[in-house]
Amino acid sequence: MWIEIVLAFIGLSISLYKYMTRKYTFFRDQGIPFLTPSFPFGSSNVKDLLLGKISVVDISNRIYWDYPNDKVVGQFQIGTPQVVINDLDLAKCILVKDFDHFMDRRKVPTDGKSQRNKVFSTMLTSLCGDQWKTMRSIVSPIFTSGKLKSMTVLVNNVGDDFVQYLSKFSESGEPFNAKDTFTNFTLDSIASCGFGFEARSLKNTDSQFRSMITKLTDVNQVLQFGQYAFMALFPSLSKMMNVELDLFNREAGNFVLDVLGQCIKERRNSKVRRNDLLDLLLDALEADRQGIKQELEKDQYDQDAAIHVSRTSSIPDDEIELFLLSNAFILFFAGFDTSSTIMSVASYFLATHEDVQEKLYDEISEAIAQNDGSDVLDYTTVQALPYLDKVVHETLRIYPLTIIERACVKDYQIPGTNFVIEKDMLVQIPSTAIMKDPKYYDNPNEFDPENFSPEAKAKRNPYAFLAFGQGPRNCVGMRFALLQVKISLIRLLANYKLERCSQTLTELIPDPKSITIQPKGDILLTILPR
Repeated sequence: MWIEIVLAFIGLSISLYKYMTRKYTFFRDQGIPFLTPSFPFGSSNVKDLLLGKISVVDISNRIYWDYPNDKVVGQFQIGTPQVVINDLDLAKCILVKDFDHFMDRRKVPTDGKSQRNKVFSTMLTSLCGDQWKTMRSIVSPIFTSGKLKSMTVLVNNVGDDFVQYLSKFSESGEPFNAKDTFTNFTLDSIASCGFGFEARSLKNTDSQFRSMITKLTDVNQVLQFGQYAFMALFPSLSKMMNVELDLFNREAGNFVLDVLGQCIKERRNSKVRRNDLLDLLLDALEADRQGIKQELEKDQYDQDAAIHVSRTSSIPDDEIELFLLSNAFILFFAGFDTSSTIMSVASYFLATHEDVQEKLYDEISEAIAQNDGSDVLDYTTVQALPYLDKVVHETLRIYPLTIIERACVKDYQIPGTNFVIEKDMLVQIPSTAIMKDPKYYDNPNEFDPENFSPEAKAKRNPYAFLAFGQGPRNCVGMRFALLQVKISLIRLLANYKLERCSQTLTELIPDPKSITIQPKGDILLTILPR
């Protein structure tokens, strides 16, 4: 009996080993350099990721620095070959020029019976092919400059509460948690600008809503990757076992979806307009149904993002509500979490670089003086502060929040080579490393806003800044995120001076366990009144 069990176990182990290593010679056979894989993790960088030694944003760094003369390098995620692109011209081909070959992102297994996973599988970031193209064309016009102007008033209203909230730390001298504080700001902002309800996180930090938001991202990224790997390797077994990937905390995810669903229902029933993101999303869906073309921005970034959509909508009428809820959720989540991280990191760099802070304060003070002494600046004025723009972009360069990945949707022969990126193969572009390459940035490991002076930008490849991605699958909410970040910093520095304290981190290192790329340890700072 025991002998049979042992023999069966050995047989299964050998079969699993052969199955998972069957493609380990792929890049060698193609003459492409690669990181040597080993069972069961694959390449060493993937092993470090799965064991919680590095963050997902740093996964391709080793390849970028170790293979400086190779445009294309291979790696293995467990048993699956993947391609890393080290060349910016080739990256532009993949992200923009030949985008029709790389339309999709990594396929995340969000299938499942729960309503939660049905919603998550239809988020803009999860959609593929024609459905993504249709939804992207619907959502993009929401974030034009003209429509954001009306939201500036709402963000500034939250700014009033923000300034008042910070006063207790100014008076007591106690340090404040930057991420928590800015999350309160962005929650109130996205709730008001996006969905017409008052979250009041700055006034009631212990509310059920705020506690659920804290729980939302309470998912261990290492365990999440393990769950993802199991579902990817054994899809049939996963379905039999009803395994579902937890992108977010289940309880908090259901709570937020219930809140947003109620907002949508009330808005439809009341017919009241606020010209917020929800109204604009409803308008955009209706315009798509009627075949009305909406206006887009005309700068290079948006021209690179242009897509062609056939007149036949890929969203069935009976699924419109599902798509509405799912994309309301992703707008809500990105609107508060990503923006608050940018704000907290920017505040850290301002506190640790007093010269930069004072120069930015002088620019803000001049704008306030020209606004009759009010720190409530309008959209046009906010966008016309060049040093503020430099500070925000330098923050995103030195502490990026995402890695760029594209899934090949049809075979692609790399120009000038015989190597073909096969359909369904994942392509990574090491954006973190590129944005710290001395070829493109002077003193790349130092925080220096002058990296984004007109002169510095003119002399480097425009695709060397990848914080928001490039091409049609770039960050659709970039302009709204930047608006929130800039207003928060204006209101903060107009009233307070940021300082480091004994508990302030000496450096920011992405936490491998954080699914939202938070640094290891809290960002704790103090403020003094201006």
